[in-house]
Amino acid sequence: MRVSQFGKVISLVLIASVPLPSLAQTTTTEKTTPAPAMSEPVNGNLRPLTGSELAVPTLSVKDSQDTFRYTLGAGDSIKIDIFNVPELSGTQTIAPDGTVNIALVGAVKLEGLGLDEANALLREKLNPFLVRNIVNVSLLSPRPLNIAIVGEVNRPGPRFLNYVGAGGGASNAATLTRALESASGITSRADISNIQISRRDGALGRRVITVNLQELLERGDISQDVRILDGDSILVPPLNQANASQTRTVSNSTFSPDSYTIQVAIVGEVNRVGPQTLVYSRNGVVPTGLAGDTRAAGVSSGGGPVTLSRALQTANGVTEVADISNIEVSRLDDKGKRTIVKANLLDLITKADLTQDIILTDGDLIRVPRLLNPNPKDYQQIAKATFSPTTITVQVVGEAVRPGPLQLRPNSSFTEAISFAGGLTNDADWRAVELYRVNPDGSIMRRNLIADLNLPLNEESNPGLRDRDVIVVRPSFGASILGSTTRFLGNIVTPFGLINNLFRR
Repeated sequence: MRVSQFGKVISLVLIASVPLPSLAQTTTTEKTTPAPAMSEPVNGNLRPLTGSELAVPTLSVKDSQDTFRYTLGAGDSIKIDIFNVPELSGTQTIAPDGTVNIALVGAVKLEGLGLDEANALLREKLNPFLVRNIVNVSLLSPRPLNIAIVGEVNRPGPRFLNYVGAGGGASNAATLTRALESASGITSRADISNIQISRRDGALGRRVITVNLQELLERGDISQDVRILDGDSILVPPLNQANASQTRTVSNSTFSPDSYTIQVAIVGEVNRVGPQTLVYSRNGVVPTGLAGDTRAAGVSSGGGPVTLSRALQTANGVTEVADISNIEVSRLDDKGKRTIVKANLLDLITKADLTQDIILTDGDLIRVPRLLNPNPKDYQQIAKATFSPTTITVQVVGEAVRPGPLQLRPNSSFTEAISFAGGLTNDADWRAVELYRVNPDGSIMRRNLIADLNLPLNEESNPGLRDRDVIVVRPSFGASILGSTTRFLGNIVTPFGLINNLFRR
């Protein structure tokens, strides 16, 4: 009876223990999966890996990307390193369809991905085949960037922008200022404080980035010189109105051209009306005036922006009746319509207000109106200005030692003209010398002046001369009578002298 009960107990124990070996075997089989990797030789620079480090999180390529992150594309030269699998590693160039070829998985599209996303995608593709899923993708040589630049640049349109490396070393990023340089620089009417970059932003379409390069020039904010990516479109808008202060700041920047040519038209009270071709040169070698004109502005001054005053110089200066306080510059705006910008050059020469000397742009129309009520005092100041003619022509006729045309500086006095003509002859009536001048309305003004060389410059007694003035010096009354008598007697004496000479023969 005891044996029978003991045997039953043994039997129950054996029955209960039957599934245990099967469960233990199953668990052992699952744990042996990573065993081969742990048994492989490990490099001395690498610590042993645990199971948690082998679990690599996947990254969705549809996630929002950093705005300034470089994305791979066709033409990029990349290097793929797969740990301990040299037959799958190596250098590749991304194909025109944006893919690279991996032996175990075939074509993998990397176009539009950042380097970290390309790493994650290749690890995901190769995970079934690798024990140690360690993949690294690095950029060897970036492709040329296909971008478009429009607006206020000298060479708008599409272009390829290459990365530049020093001596074949690491490449420098393609930045906004380099892109503007590739378009031959900005124009003088560019609004660099509101440059807009249209950029692809994954599934969100395109994003517009506003850049203020004025902050870069004035405060050294290098963050404004953003990196340019493939497919970017850059718009440089025009200024709403002439802003001389901004343009002067920009003119010496690296993204402003060293030379350029513009064409303007000048009408009104200048000595040579019509179109003018103006050339800007930073170093002053090329004249900033009429092409081929040896007197063009900018050579002696060492270059500089093409301003309103320089345009008036190339037109041989303003006339004596020019209203320089109300000069109008007609300019095309960003909508194709013309706007009028007024300039007061009288403030420029009296108050040194450089903002009045407007920077000109291609297509500007300049109108110099006529002064309704000329002020002699103002003309004396205008005659000294750089935009006045360098010389005027005055005619001296009659009883002068050297009569004829004289080249004088503007606003030369009446007595200076007499002196340049060598003075008056002994027969001249120096108390009643006549000055003739053409008025703005076409009438002739006549004044009687005294040729006293000791008189100071005075509008009443010794006025300043204007271009095309005529000075007439008549003989005195006594000289006129003596001359008439001499001519009369000569007509009488001459026949008798002739007869006398005949009889002597």
